[in-house]
Amino acid sequence: MRRIRRSSDLSERVAERLREAIFRGDLGPGRRVRQEELADRLGVSRAPVRQALVILEREGLVQTDRLRGAIVAPLTVELIRDLYELRTGIERHVAECLARRTDVEWGALEELVAAGRESASTNSPIQIELDLRFHTALYDALGNRILSDVMRGQWMNMRRVIAATVKIAGYSQQIWDEHTAILDAIMAHEPDRAGGLAAAHTIAASARLTERLVQEEKQRDAGEAGLAEVLA
Repeated sequence: MRRIRRSSDLSERVAERLREAIFRGDLGPGRRVRQEELADRLGVSRAPVRQALVILEREGLVQTDRLRGAIVAPLTVELIRDLYELRTGIERHVAECLARRTDVEWGALEELVAAGRESASTNSPIQIELDLRFHTALYDALGNRILSDVMRGQWMNMRRVIAATVKIAGYSQQIWDEHTAILDAIMAHEPDRAGGLAAAHTIAASARLTERLVQEEKQRDAGEAGLAEVLA
């Protein structure tokens, strides 16, 4: 993380820098957040870091653990399930509706998909932002302001989930293959196919990420059990 210039809104700027690191996955779920280390890396005192952590805790991005102190809020199976249940219905609806439209110009989104495929091939961190922009562009193209506002209300959760998903080994290219197929079906004016592909895309991502979280939890449990045997 880059060092921060001092200003009157220093705690907000520290919070923004930490927020970006969490969204990129640099500060992963469950990661311990040490005030001294962050203050040193950002070139500030501990006070704005402490205030920034309070801001992020209110946003649900940071939690205070009784034993470990401040940690990045974990991604849970329940959060993944709830978010993707919402997204599956909405993504299907949006894709079906857009496939019936003839008044939308798709050139910009085709360019975005091409950029996303390139970012996946090079494992570039920008693919997280491009993934979010792809789905947001579809919501906005529908022209339903309420729907767009609802999904933007889940922006923080979506950024964290997308960051975790694209880090699954070998999955990034598949994500953009699926995006390409969804857009192709929309542009071909095939509502049923577009909606089915959009729903399958979110269901697959949910299953992949849930599987990864369950595996990580089993590994942690096994490690803790092994430690308990050593200390017994």
